[in-house]
Amino acid sequence: MSRVSPPERQAVVLWCVAVGVTLALGGVLARVAQLQLRPGERLSAHIQDRISRRGQLAPRGDLLDRRGRVLAASRVGHRLFVDPKELKEPFGDTLAPIAEATGWEVDAVAQRILDRVQRSRDREAEGLDPLRYVSVGPVLNDEQVELARRIDLPGVYLEVRPVRELTGGDSIASIVGKVGVDHTGLLGAERKFDEEVRPVPGHLDYVRDARGRAMWVEASGYKAPERGQSVSLSFDLALQQIAEDEVRAGVEDADAAGGRLVMIDPRTGEVLAMVDIVRTVPGLSDPPRRGARAEIDHAIRYRTIRPDLGRSIHPALARNRCVEDVYEPGSTFKCFMWSVVTERGLAKVSEVFNTHDGEFRTAYGRAVRDVVKKPSMTWREVLVHSSNIGMVQGVERLAFNHARADILRFGFGSPTNLGLPGEASGLVTSARDWSKYTQTSVASGYEVAVTPLQMVRAFSAFAREGELAGTMPVLTLRAMTDAEQRAAVRERVLPEWVVLQAREAMRQVGENMDTRIAARFKDEEPLRHSMFGKSGTANIARPDGRGYFLNQYNSSFIAAAPAEAPRIVVLVVIDDPGPGPIARREHYGSWTAGPVVRRVVRRSLEYLGVPPDLADDAPLEAVAQR
Repeated sequence: MSRVSPPERQAVVLWCVAVGVTLALGGVLARVAQLQLRPGERLSAHIQDRISRRGQLAPRGDLLDRRGRVLAASRVGHRLFVDPKELKEPFGDTLAPIAEATGWEVDAVAQRILDRVQRSRDREAEGLDPLRYVSVGPVLNDEQVELARRIDLPGVYLEVRPVRELTGGDSIASIVGKVGVDHTGLLGAERKFDEEVRPVPGHLDYVRDARGRAMWVEASGYKAPERGQSVSLSFDLALQQIAEDEVRAGVEDADAAGGRLVMIDPRTGEVLAMVDIVRTVPGLSDPPRRGARAEIDHAIRYRTIRPDLGRSIHPALARNRCVEDVYEPGSTFKCFMWSVVTERGLAKVSEVFNTHDGEFRTAYGRAVRDVVKKPSMTWREVLVHSSNIGMVQGVERLAFNHARADILRFGFGSPTNLGLPGEASGLVTSARDWSKYTQTSVASGYEVAVTPLQMVRAFSAFAREGELAGTMPVLTLRAMTDAEQRAAVRERVLPEWVVLQAREAMRQVGENMDTRIAARFKDEEPLRHSMFGKSGTANIARPDGRGYFLNQYNSSFIAAAPAEAPRIVVLVVIDDPGPGPIARREHYGSWTAGPVVRRVVRRSLEYLGVPPDLADDAPLEAVAQR
């Protein structure tokens, strides 16, 4: 038998060791694979994902005006928060520096935090997860951020969060709207265009070690955030400022409770400016509530604008009265009823109506009076002088169903669908309840309730040119491209020949109002652009449904300019002019709202660079009374 030499024995031993080690390593790798792929139930409860994801914020898209000025934009801000579980007692050492950093009173910070600390402990005692996040204070400014960073206490942290800032001013806040905590649009344009301006967040995936420390990032573990698209609104910030300045001045001049304005481009339906001002008037009394059966004291000036809690909290939360609140338009509505009577061939512009020297009773005994008292007027003069008597006689020639259908065709009784929240549909008497009394009322703009938006849309039928004359635009909050303008829907409500006749009569109204202003305000700058329009003065309806307030009115004026090729339609409503103008008989629409419209038209067309069509020394016509 041969002997195994030492080298051979050594080689065999090494081979056996190598095989053993290889098998052992293979077993370990197999066990590792088994643990990774199919861990047992007991182990699964203790396994954590080794890959962490960190979100990457992207800014929300800007809201711009039609010329690219920023109305709302996003930035990165910081806010302080605490982890109730990590806070250490005594809490007084924590509350004071937090109060200093946030600008809150110590008592307010204590109320915010200590209640959550106790609630967190109660949850733990019940076997529930503790509270781990309580925000404290608003978004911090740079100085406050530095103070917060110096707080070296357990459980106090700073978080990065997006901040939406309104840069267009308070007057446009209710139009721009507001975003929520998660930065999604809640109100106004922020909500309407939310899908477009909302950003797409990114993320960063990284592998952690057993202690949670970042080790590396895979090449496919990063997705860049995408900024939201910017959207250009139809509004022009300069026109908005012009409108706000003039409405605010007009409200003060009239000692009024408020004022509203809507300006649109009649060619496209783009809303260029919208103003809603509510003025604090001392001494107003609350009117009787519906069902209270209380009588109105005619010596008292009542509050005619509904309270608006949101307005006192934040301007973006204000009720937009141009969109949400209706009013009876009074004589500004006559241009629509005059036009449909003319269109149906029930009156010709040269037909003479007996206007009874300003005092008249209908066949059923209802008294009707005129401000301009004349024995007779042509159908054209009925519109120029705003004759209630002439309008009642003309509208009486309409069948009830035609009168109601003609009002509806102008869009009254239906929302414009502009896209702002809470838009009112307006009120038109039902066919079942339509009566001879209704027929008389609508002739002068009563028993129909409209929004300022509805009025400017309907009036645009008189302000469009060529084949568009007599059509209404679709109102839009978004700046339109040339292609979008060409493709816009056109809704015809009047034939062109009626539009031209109504426009010619209302141009006389505009000239009469301009004459009055030139005589009243000696230093008023001359109007360099022609316009046509209509005034209105309507009693304000009582909220209890029992008639109207005495000597409280909504005074309005609506106009388009320039008269031959209008670029803008402007409506101004002066809510409840004060006792002084009423005593002087200066509360009518042409006295209160008319001058505001005139100034807005002058400044706006100059800003837009529209060439003047009137000479500075152009002759003016005689003054009308209303």
